[in-house]
Amino acid sequence: MGRRLRWALVVSLCAGVVVGVQSGDGGGEVPVLLLTPQVSVDGPVGRSTEKARPPDVVLILTDDQRPDTIGRMPTVRKQLRAQGIRYPRTIAPTATCCPSRSSLATGLFAHETGVWGNTPPHGGWRAFHDNGNEDRTLAKALHDRGYRTGLFGKYANGYAQNELGFRSGHVPPGWDTFLTFASATGSYYDYRLTDGSRHRWASKDYSTDVLGARAARFVRRTDDDKPLFLMFTPYAPHKPYRPARRHLYKLAHKLPSYHPPSVTDDASDKPSFLSTRPRVDQKRIDRIRTRQQEQLLAVDEAVAGILRALRQTGRLDNTLLVFMSDNGLMIGDHHTVGKNMPYRFATDVPLIIRWDGHAPANFADTRLVANIDVTTTIARATGAKMKTSGLDLFGDLERTELLLEGRQWRPMDGSVPHPAYCGLRSDRYLFVHWAGGVEELYDHELDYYETQNRVADPAYAWVVEQMRATTRERCSPTPPGFSWPT
Repeated sequence: MGRRLRWALVVSLCAGVVVGVQSGDGGGEVPVLLLTPQVSVDGPVGRSTEKARPPDVVLILTDDQRPDTIGRMPTVRKQLRAQGIRYPRTIAPTATCCPSRSSLATGLFAHETGVWGNTPPHGGWRAFHDNGNEDRTLAKALHDRGYRTGLFGKYANGYAQNELGFRSGHVPPGWDTFLTFASATGSYYDYRLTDGSRHRWASKDYSTDVLGARAARFVRRTDDDKPLFLMFTPYAPHKPYRPARRHLYKLAHKLPSYHPPSVTDDASDKPSFLSTRPRVDQKRIDRIRTRQQEQLLAVDEAVAGILRALRQTGRLDNTLLVFMSDNGLMIGDHHTVGKNMPYRFATDVPLIIRWDGHAPANFADTRLVANIDVTTTIARATGAKMKTSGLDLFGDLERTELLLEGRQWRPMDGSVPHPAYCGLRSDRYLFVHWAGGVEELYDHELDYYETQNRVADPAYAWVVEQMRATTRERCSPTPPGFSWPT
Protein backbone atom coordinates (compact mmCIF):
# COMPACT_ATOMS: atom_id res chain seq x y z
CA MET A 1 0.00 0.00 0.00
CA GLY A 2 2.82 2.40 0.94
CA ARG A 3 4.31 3.57 -2.36
CA ARG A 4 1.06 3.56 -4.34
CA LEU A 5 -0.85 5.35 -1.59
CA ARG A 6 1.83 8.03 -1.13
CA TRP A 7 1.91 8.64 -4.89
CA ALA A 8 -1.87 8.91 -5.05
CA LEU A 9 -1.81 11.38 -2.17
CA VAL A 10 0.76 13.61 -3.92
CA VAL A 11 -1.21 13.60 -7.15
CA SER A 12 -4.47 14.33 -5.35
CA LEU A 13 -3.03 17.25 -3.41
CA CYS A 14 -1.42 18.70 -6.52
CA ALA A 15 -4.63 18.41 -8.49
CA GLY A 16 -6.74 19.96 -5.75
CA VAL A 17 -10.45 20.61 -5.71
CA VAL A 18 -11.68 23.95 -7.06
CA VAL A 19 -14.35 25.44 -4.82
CA GLY A 20 -15.83 28.90 -4.53
CA VAL A 21 -14.88 29.88 -8.08
CA GLN A 22 -16.80 32.85 -9.46
CA SER A 23 -18.69 32.49 -12.72
CA GLY A 24 -16.58 33.27 -15.74
CA ASP A 25 -16.43 32.82 -19.49
CA GLY A 26 -13.27 30.74 -19.48
CA GLY A 27 -11.18 33.40 -21.19
CA GLY A 28 -12.39 32.33 -24.58
CA GLU A 29 -10.89 28.86 -24.32
CA VAL A 30 -12.79 25.88 -25.67
CA PRO A 31 -13.82 23.64 -22.75
CA VAL A 32 -12.53 20.10 -22.47
CA LEU A 33 -14.91 17.30 -21.49
CA LEU A 34 -13.15 15.51 -18.64
CA LEU A 35 -14.43 11.96 -18.37
CA THR A 36 -11.62 10.71 -16.11
CA PRO A 37 -11.74 11.67 -12.42
CA GLN A 38 -8.65 12.92 -10.62
CA VAL A 39 -6.19 10.33 -9.41
CA SER A 40 -7.00 9.35 -5.86
CA VAL A 41 -6.30 6.70 -3.25
CA ASP A 42 -5.53 3.40 -4.93
CA GLY A 43 -7.29 1.57 -2.18
CA PRO A 44 -6.07 -0.19 0.89
CA VAL A 45 -7.89 -3.45 0.64
CA GLY A 46 -8.54 -5.27 3.97
CA ARG A 47 -10.80 -8.03 2.82
CA SER A 48 -12.41 -10.28 5.35
CA THR A 49 -12.29 -14.01 4.82
CA GLU A 50 -14.24 -16.95 6.10
CA LYS A 51 -11.48 -17.63 8.65
CA ALA A 52 -11.05 -14.03 9.83
CA ARG A 53 -13.73 -12.25 11.79
CA PRO A 54 -15.49 -9.71 9.54
CA PRO A 55 -15.55 -6.10 10.70
CA ASP A 56 -18.31 -4.56 12.71
CA VAL A 57 -20.17 -1.94 10.67
CA VAL A 58 -21.67 1.32 11.92
CA LEU A 59 -23.54 3.42 9.36
CA ILE A 60 -24.64 6.87 10.53
CA LEU A 61 -27.10 8.54 8.16
CA THR A 62 -28.35 12.08 8.77
CA ASP A 63 -31.24 13.77 6.98
CA ASP A 64 -30.82 16.80 4.66
CA GLN A 65 -27.26 17.57 5.80
CA ARG A 66 -24.94 19.61 3.59
CA PRO A 67 -21.19 18.86 3.41
CA ASP A 68 -20.28 22.35 4.65
CA THR A 69 -21.65 21.60 8.14
CA ILE A 70 -19.06 19.02 9.21
CA GLY A 71 -16.56 21.61 10.46
CA ARG A 72 -18.70 22.45 13.50
CA MET A 73 -19.19 18.83 14.59
CA PRO A 74 -16.11 18.25 16.78
CA THR A 75 -16.47 14.47 17.24
CA VAL A 76 -17.14 13.81 13.56
CA ARG A 77 -14.32 16.15 12.59
CA LYS A 78 -11.70 14.80 15.01
CA GLN A 79 -12.60 11.12 15.42
CA LEU A 80 -13.95 10.31 11.96
CA ARG A 81 -12.69 12.76 9.36
CA ALA A 82 -9.21 13.21 10.85
CA GLN A 83 -8.85 9.42 11.26
CA GLY A 84 -10.39 8.30 8.00
CA ILE A 85 -11.12 9.10 4.37
CA ARG A 86 -13.40 11.93 3.31
CA TYR A 87 -15.03 11.90 -0.11
CA PRO A 88 -15.72 15.51 -1.15
CA ARG A 89 -17.44 14.50 -4.40
CA THR A 90 -20.17 12.24 -3.05
CA ILE A 91 -23.56 12.49 -4.72
CA ALA A 92 -27.09 11.25 -4.11
CA PRO A 93 -28.31 10.51 -7.67
CA THR A 94 -31.95 11.07 -6.62
CA ALA A 95 -31.77 13.79 -4.00
CA THR A 96 -34.83 12.96 -1.92
CA CYS A 97 -35.17 11.13 1.39
CA CYS A 98 -36.90 7.87 0.48
CA PRO A 99 -35.28 7.29 -2.95
CA SER A 100 -31.84 7.99 -1.53
CA ARG A 101 -32.36 5.74 1.49
CA SER A 102 -33.74 3.02 -0.77
CA SER A 103 -30.61 3.24 -2.92
CA LEU A 104 -28.34 3.09 0.13
CA ALA A 105 -30.24 0.08 1.49
CA THR A 106 -29.97 -1.87 -1.76
CA GLY A 107 -27.00 -0.42 -3.66
CA LEU A 108 -29.31 0.27 -6.61
CA PHE A 109 -30.40 3.38 -8.52
CA ALA A 110 -33.96 4.72 -8.31
CA HIS A 111 -34.77 3.26 -11.73
CA GLU A 112 -33.86 -0.15 -10.26
CA THR A 113 -35.65 0.14 -6.92
CA GLY A 114 -38.70 1.86 -8.43
CA VAL A 115 -38.70 4.37 -5.56
CA TRP A 116 -38.82 7.88 -7.03
CA GLY A 117 -40.23 9.99 -4.23
CA ASN A 118 -41.54 10.06 -0.67
CA THR A 119 -45.20 9.40 -1.48
CA PRO A 120 -47.20 6.88 -3.54
CA PRO A 121 -47.73 5.78 -6.20
CA HIS A 122 -44.04 5.80 -7.14
CA GLY A 123 -42.49 6.53 -3.78
CA GLY A 124 -42.42 5.99 -0.05
CA TRP A 125 -42.20 2.76 1.90
CA ARG A 126 -45.07 1.20 -0.06
CA ALA A 127 -43.16 1.40 -3.36
CA PHE A 128 -40.00 0.15 -1.62
CA HIS A 129 -41.88 -2.82 -0.20
CA ASP A 130 -44.05 -3.64 -3.21
CA ASN A 131 -41.04 -3.69 -5.54
CA GLY A 132 -39.36 -6.40 -3.46
CA ASN A 133 -36.56 -4.20 -2.13
CA GLU A 134 -36.85 -5.34 1.50
CA ASP A 135 -35.62 -8.77 0.45
CA ARG A 136 -32.41 -7.41 -1.07
CA THR A 137 -31.11 -4.96 1.52
CA LEU A 138 -27.72 -4.66 3.15
CA ALA A 139 -29.33 -5.49 6.49
CA LYS A 140 -30.67 -8.78 5.19
CA ALA A 141 -27.37 -9.68 3.52
CA LEU A 142 -25.42 -8.97 6.71
CA HIS A 143 -27.95 -10.82 8.84
CA ASP A 144 -27.53 -13.83 6.57
CA ARG A 145 -23.78 -13.41 7.01
CA GLY A 146 -24.18 -13.86 10.78
CA TYR A 147 -24.37 -10.23 11.92
CA ARG A 148 -26.56 -8.94 14.71
CA THR A 149 -28.37 -6.02 13.08
CA GLY A 150 -30.04 -2.94 14.52
CA LEU A 151 -31.66 0.20 13.14
CA PHE A 152 -32.33 3.20 15.35
CA GLY A 153 -34.02 6.20 13.76
CA LYS A 154 -35.78 7.15 10.58
CA TYR A 155 -36.80 4.43 8.13
CA ALA A 156 -38.64 4.78 4.81
CA ASN A 157 -41.30 7.49 4.51
CA GLY A 158 -44.80 6.18 5.19
CA TYR A 159 -43.84 2.92 6.91
CA ALA A 160 -45.52 3.94 10.17
CA GLN A 161 -48.73 5.08 8.48
CA ASN A 162 -49.21 2.15 6.09
CA GLU A 163 -51.67 -0.63 6.87
CA LEU A 164 -49.16 -3.16 5.52
CA GLY A 165 -46.28 -1.65 7.48
CA PHE A 166 -45.98 -0.96 11.17
CA ARG A 167 -49.74 -1.01 11.73
CA SER A 168 -49.87 -4.67 10.71
CA GLY A 169 -46.86 -5.60 12.83
CA HIS A 170 -44.55 -5.94 9.84
CA VAL A 171 -40.82 -5.73 10.64
CA PRO A 172 -38.57 -5.47 7.58
CA PRO A 173 -36.54 -8.67 7.11
CA GLY A 174 -32.93 -8.66 8.21
CA TRP A 175 -33.29 -6.58 11.38
CA ASP A 176 -32.81 -8.12 14.82
CA THR A 177 -33.63 -4.78 16.47
CA PHE A 178 -35.76 -2.29 14.57
CA LEU A 179 -36.57 0.95 16.40
CA THR A 180 -38.14 3.68 14.31
CA PHE A 181 -40.87 6.29 14.57
CA ALA A 182 -44.36 4.82 14.96
CA SER A 183 -46.37 8.02 14.75
CA ALA A 184 -44.73 9.79 11.81
CA THR A 185 -41.74 9.54 9.48
CA GLY A 186 -39.70 11.51 11.98
CA SER A 187 -39.99 13.97 14.85
CA TYR A 188 -37.98 15.65 17.60
CA TYR A 189 -40.54 15.82 20.40
CA ASP A 190 -43.99 14.31 21.03
CA TYR A 191 -43.64 11.00 19.21
CA ARG A 192 -44.00 7.26 19.66
CA LEU A 193 -41.44 4.59 18.77
CA THR A 194 -42.12 1.10 17.46
CA ASP A 195 -41.20 -0.45 20.81
CA GLY A 196 -44.33 1.15 22.25
CA SER A 197 -42.55 3.91 24.14
CA ARG A 198 -44.17 7.35 24.22
CA HIS A 199 -42.04 10.49 24.29
CA ARG A 200 -43.45 13.93 25.03
CA TRP A 201 -41.93 17.41 25.33
CA ALA A 202 -39.36 16.98 28.09
CA SER A 203 -35.72 17.68 27.30
CA LYS A 204 -34.94 13.98 27.83
CA ASP A 205 -37.37 13.10 25.01
CA TYR A 206 -35.35 14.75 22.25
CA SER A 207 -35.33 12.01 19.62
CA THR A 208 -31.68 12.31 18.59
CA ASP A 209 -30.65 11.72 22.22
CA VAL A 210 -33.12 8.87 22.77
CA LEU A 211 -32.16 7.01 19.61
CA GLY A 212 -28.44 7.68 20.05
CA ALA A 213 -28.53 6.20 23.56
CA ARG A 214 -30.38 3.13 22.30
CA ALA A 215 -27.83 2.71 19.50
CA ALA A 216 -24.95 2.80 21.99
CA ARG A 217 -26.76 0.30 24.20
CA PHE A 218 -27.16 -2.01 21.21
CA VAL A 219 -23.36 -2.03 20.86
CA ARG A 220 -22.83 -2.81 24.53
CA ARG A 221 -25.41 -5.59 24.57
CA THR A 222 -24.15 -7.47 21.53
CA ASP A 223 -22.24 -10.63 22.40
CA ASP A 224 -18.49 -10.29 22.04
CA ASP A 225 -18.28 -13.14 19.52
CA LYS A 226 -20.99 -11.68 17.28
CA PRO A 227 -20.27 -9.10 14.56
CA LEU A 228 -22.74 -6.22 14.53
CA PHE A 229 -24.30 -3.94 11.94
CA LEU A 230 -25.69 -0.72 13.40
CA MET A 231 -27.60 1.95 11.49
CA PHE A 232 -28.14 5.18 13.41
CA THR A 233 -30.46 7.40 11.39
CA PRO A 234 -31.47 10.53 13.34
CA TYR A 235 -34.12 12.83 11.92
CA ALA A 236 -31.74 15.79 12.18
CA PRO A 237 -31.16 18.21 10.64
CA HIS A 238 -34.46 17.88 8.73
CA LYS A 239 -37.11 20.58 9.13
CA PRO A 240 -38.77 21.86 11.33
CA TYR A 241 -35.17 22.70 12.36
CA ARG A 242 -35.65 22.12 16.08
CA PRO A 243 -32.41 21.79 18.08
CA ALA A 244 -32.21 20.19 21.51
CA ARG A 245 -33.05 22.79 24.15
CA ARG A 246 -29.48 22.78 25.45
CA HIS A 247 -28.26 23.79 21.98
CA LEU A 248 -30.94 26.34 21.06
CA TYR A 249 -29.33 29.73 20.32
CA LYS A 250 -25.89 28.32 21.05
CA LEU A 251 -24.72 29.36 17.58
CA ALA A 252 -26.90 32.44 17.20
CA HIS A 253 -24.99 35.20 15.39
CA LYS A 254 -21.87 33.02 15.31
CA LEU A 255 -22.15 31.68 11.77
CA PRO A 256 -21.35 33.81 8.72
CA SER A 257 -24.32 34.95 6.69
CA TYR A 258 -24.84 32.68 3.67
CA HIS A 259 -25.18 34.61 0.43
CA PRO A 260 -22.90 33.15 -2.30
CA PRO A 261 -23.66 33.72 -6.00
CA SER A 262 -26.11 30.79 -6.01
CA VAL A 263 -28.24 32.85 -3.60
CA THR A 264 -27.74 36.38 -4.94
CA ASP A 265 -27.91 35.52 -8.64
CA ASP A 266 -31.15 36.40 -10.46
CA ALA A 267 -31.60 32.76 -11.61
CA SER A 268 -32.55 34.02 -15.09
CA ASP A 269 -30.69 31.10 -16.68
CA LYS A 270 -32.81 28.55 -14.78
CA PRO A 271 -36.08 26.91 -15.88
CA SER A 272 -39.19 29.04 -15.35
CA PHE A 273 -40.23 27.23 -12.17
CA LEU A 274 -37.12 28.73 -10.53
CA SER A 275 -36.39 31.87 -12.55
CA THR A 276 -39.79 33.39 -11.73
CA ARG A 277 -39.36 32.91 -7.98
CA PRO A 278 -38.13 35.74 -5.75
CA ARG A 279 -34.96 35.37 -3.76
CA VAL A 280 -35.35 33.64 -0.41
CA ASP A 281 -35.31 36.10 2.47
CA GLN A 282 -31.79 36.36 3.89
CA LYS A 283 -32.99 36.15 7.49
CA ARG A 284 -34.75 32.88 6.70
CA ILE A 285 -31.64 31.47 5.04
CA ASP A 286 -29.38 32.30 7.98
CA ARG A 287 -31.93 31.08 10.52
CA ILE A 288 -32.23 27.68 8.82
CA ARG A 289 -28.47 27.27 8.58
CA THR A 290 -28.00 28.20 12.24
CA ARG A 291 -30.78 25.88 13.44
CA GLN A 292 -29.49 22.98 11.36
CA GLN A 293 -26.00 23.44 12.73
CA GLU A 294 -27.40 23.51 16.26
CA GLN A 295 -29.38 20.32 15.55
CA LEU A 296 -26.18 18.61 14.46
CA LEU A 297 -24.56 19.25 17.85
CA ALA A 298 -26.82 16.56 19.33
CA VAL A 299 -25.98 14.24 16.44
CA ASP A 300 -22.30 14.82 17.16
CA GLU A 301 -22.81 13.93 20.82
CA ALA A 302 -24.67 10.77 19.83
CA VAL A 303 -21.77 9.79 17.55
CA ALA A 304 -19.43 10.29 20.51
CA GLY A 305 -21.60 7.95 22.57
CA ILE A 306 -21.52 5.24 19.90
CA LEU A 307 -17.75 5.55 19.54
CA ARG A 308 -17.39 5.31 23.32
CA ALA A 309 -19.43 2.12 23.35
CA LEU A 310 -17.32 0.64 20.55
CA ARG A 311 -14.13 1.51 22.39
CA GLN A 312 -15.33 0.14 25.73
CA THR A 313 -16.38 -3.16 24.16
CA GLY A 314 -13.09 -3.55 22.28
CA ARG A 315 -14.73 -3.28 18.86
CA LEU A 316 -13.44 0.05 17.60
CA ASP A 317 -10.20 -1.31 16.13
CA ASN A 318 -12.15 -3.48 13.71
CA THR A 319 -15.18 -1.33 12.96
CA LEU A 320 -15.99 0.07 9.53
CA LEU A 321 -17.54 3.45 10.37
CA VAL A 322 -19.48 5.44 7.78
CA PHE A 323 -20.91 8.93 8.25
CA MET A 324 -23.08 10.44 5.52
CA SER A 325 -26.40 12.09 4.68
CA ASP A 326 -29.27 10.99 2.46
CA ASN A 327 -29.19 14.23 0.43
CA GLY A 328 -28.17 17.85 0.67
CA LEU A 329 -30.40 20.92 0.82
CA MET A 330 -30.67 24.12 -1.16
CA ILE A 331 -30.99 26.90 1.42
CA GLY A 332 -31.69 29.92 -0.73
CA ASP A 333 -29.65 28.50 -3.60
CA HIS A 334 -31.43 29.05 -6.91
CA HIS A 335 -34.26 30.87 -5.11
CA THR A 336 -35.53 27.91 -3.14
CA VAL A 337 -35.32 25.95 0.10
CA GLY A 338 -35.57 22.31 -0.86
CA LYS A 339 -34.04 19.31 -2.57
CA ASN A 340 -35.47 16.90 -5.17
CA MET A 341 -33.39 18.56 -7.91
CA PRO A 342 -30.14 17.83 -9.76
CA TYR A 343 -28.23 20.92 -8.57
CA ARG A 344 -25.12 20.32 -6.49
CA PHE A 345 -26.49 21.92 -3.32
CA ALA A 346 -29.21 19.24 -3.28
CA THR A 347 -27.21 16.25 -4.50
CA ASP A 348 -23.83 16.74 -2.75
CA VAL A 349 -23.59 14.96 0.62
CA PRO A 350 -20.88 14.47 3.24
CA LEU A 351 -19.21 11.07 3.31
CA ILE A 352 -16.51 9.92 5.72
CA ILE A 353 -15.23 6.37 6.18
CA ARG A 354 -13.02 5.30 9.07
CA TRP A 355 -11.67 1.77 9.30
CA ASP A 356 -8.48 1.62 11.34
CA GLY A 357 -5.69 -0.31 9.67
CA HIS A 358 -7.53 -0.40 6.33
CA ALA A 359 -8.35 3.23 5.47
CA PRO A 360 -5.68 5.97 5.68
CA ALA A 361 -6.19 8.75 8.19
CA ASN A 362 -7.00 12.33 7.22
CA PHE A 363 -7.15 11.57 3.52
CA ALA A 364 -9.27 13.09 0.75
CA ASP A 365 -10.38 10.77 -2.03
CA THR A 366 -11.52 13.02 -4.89
CA ARG A 367 -13.20 10.38 -7.03
CA LEU A 368 -16.79 10.84 -8.11
CA VAL A 369 -18.78 8.75 -5.62
CA ALA A 370 -22.44 7.72 -5.39
CA ASN A 371 -24.34 6.67 -2.29
CA ILE A 372 -24.77 3.19 -3.80
CA ASP A 373 -20.98 2.81 -3.69
CA VAL A 374 -21.15 2.82 0.11
CA THR A 375 -23.44 -0.21 0.05
CA THR A 376 -21.14 -2.09 -2.29
CA THR A 377 -18.08 -1.19 -0.20
CA ILE A 378 -19.66 -2.50 3.01
CA ALA A 379 -20.84 -5.69 1.30
CA ARG A 380 -17.37 -6.39 -0.09
CA ALA A 381 -15.59 -5.61 3.18
CA THR A 382 -17.85 -7.96 5.15
CA GLY A 383 -18.17 -10.72 2.59
CA ALA A 384 -21.94 -10.22 2.35
CA LYS A 385 -23.58 -11.45 -0.84
CA MET A 386 -25.42 -8.70 -2.72
CA LYS A 387 -26.03 -7.68 -6.31
CA THR A 388 -25.53 -3.94 -6.51
CA SER A 389 -24.84 -1.26 -9.10
CA GLY A 390 -22.21 0.46 -6.97
CA LEU A 391 -18.43 0.41 -6.93
CA ASP A 392 -16.15 -0.74 -4.12
CA LEU A 393 -14.47 2.38 -2.75
CA PHE A 394 -11.53 0.26 -1.60
CA GLY A 395 -11.11 -1.06 -5.14
CA ASP A 396 -9.45 0.29 -8.27
CA LEU A 397 -12.46 1.18 -10.42
CA GLU A 398 -13.48 4.80 -10.90
CA ARG A 399 -16.56 6.58 -12.21
CA THR A 400 -16.27 8.90 -15.19
CA GLU A 401 -19.79 10.23 -14.77
CA LEU A 402 -22.88 9.58 -12.66
CA LEU A 403 -26.54 9.43 -13.64
CA LEU A 404 -28.99 11.80 -11.94
CA GLU A 405 -32.72 11.10 -12.12
CA GLY A 406 -35.91 12.41 -10.56
CA ARG A 407 -39.65 12.23 -10.99
CA GLN A 408 -42.11 15.05 -11.46
CA TRP A 409 -42.55 16.88 -8.16
CA ARG A 410 -46.00 17.95 -7.13
CA PRO A 411 -47.07 20.81 -4.83
CA MET A 412 -48.24 18.30 -2.20
CA ASP A 413 -44.66 17.04 -1.83
CA GLY A 414 -43.71 20.24 -0.01
CA SER A 415 -41.10 21.66 -2.36
CA VAL A 416 -40.97 23.61 -5.61
CA PRO A 417 -43.10 21.83 -8.23
CA HIS A 418 -41.02 20.81 -11.23
CA PRO A 419 -41.00 18.35 -14.13
CA ALA A 420 -39.19 15.02 -14.14
CA TYR A 421 -35.57 15.06 -15.26
CA CYS A 422 -32.62 12.96 -16.31
CA GLY A 423 -29.11 14.31 -15.93
CA LEU A 424 -25.43 13.51 -15.79
CA ARG A 425 -22.71 14.66 -13.42
CA SER A 426 -19.11 14.30 -14.56
CA ASP A 427 -15.89 15.35 -12.89
CA ARG A 428 -16.37 18.81 -14.37
CA TYR A 429 -19.89 19.25 -15.72
CA LEU A 430 -23.55 19.03 -14.74
CA PHE A 431 -25.99 18.35 -17.59
CA VAL A 432 -29.78 18.22 -17.08
CA HIS A 433 -32.62 17.43 -19.49
CA TRP A 434 -36.03 18.29 -18.07
CA ALA A 435 -39.28 16.74 -19.30
CA GLY A 436 -40.57 19.18 -21.89
CA GLY A 437 -37.16 19.78 -23.42
CA VAL A 438 -35.47 22.46 -21.27
CA GLU A 439 -31.76 21.72 -20.78
CA GLU A 440 -28.96 23.03 -18.59
CA LEU A 441 -25.17 22.70 -18.58
CA TYR A 442 -22.86 24.01 -15.87
CA ASP A 443 -19.08 24.03 -15.87
CA HIS A 444 -18.16 23.46 -12.24
CA GLU A 445 -14.52 24.18 -12.89
CA LEU A 446 -15.39 27.78 -13.80
CA ASP A 447 -18.75 28.13 -12.10
CA TYR A 448 -18.97 26.30 -8.77
CA TYR A 449 -22.26 27.97 -7.87
CA GLU A 450 -24.07 27.08 -11.11
CA THR A 451 -24.98 30.63 -12.07
CA GLN A 452 -24.30 30.43 -15.81
CA ASN A 453 -26.19 27.94 -17.96
CA ARG A 454 -23.88 27.21 -20.90
CA VAL A 455 -26.15 24.86 -22.83
CA ALA A 456 -26.54 27.39 -25.67
CA ASP A 457 -22.87 28.44 -25.74
CA PRO A 458 -21.36 27.26 -29.08
CA ALA A 459 -18.06 26.55 -27.35
CA TYR A 460 -19.81 23.86 -25.30
CA ALA A 461 -21.89 22.37 -28.10
CA TRP A 462 -19.97 19.11 -28.32
CA VAL A 463 -19.98 18.75 -24.54
CA VAL A 464 -23.78 19.05 -24.55
CA GLU A 465 -24.08 16.58 -27.41
CA GLN A 466 -21.94 13.95 -25.72
CA MET A 467 -23.55 14.32 -22.30
CA ARG A 468 -27.05 14.29 -23.77
CA ALA A 469 -26.30 11.06 -25.65
CA THR A 470 -24.84 9.40 -22.54
CA THR A 471 -27.75 10.54 -20.38
CA ARG A 472 -30.27 9.22 -22.89
CA GLU A 473 -28.52 5.85 -22.96
CA ARG A 474 -28.26 5.46 -19.20
CA CYS A 475 -31.51 6.98 -18.01
CA SER A 476 -33.57 3.87 -18.59
CA PRO A 477 -36.20 3.21 -17.51
CA THR A 478 -37.03 6.89 -17.30
CA PRO A 479 -38.61 8.53 -14.23
CA PRO A 480 -42.40 8.82 -14.02
CA GLY A 481 -43.53 11.80 -16.10
CA PHE A 482 -40.41 11.83 -18.27
CA SER A 483 -39.96 10.89 -21.93
CA TRP A 484 -37.30 11.68 -24.46
CA PRO A 485 -38.36 13.57 -27.61
CA THR A 486 -38.69 11.32 -30.63
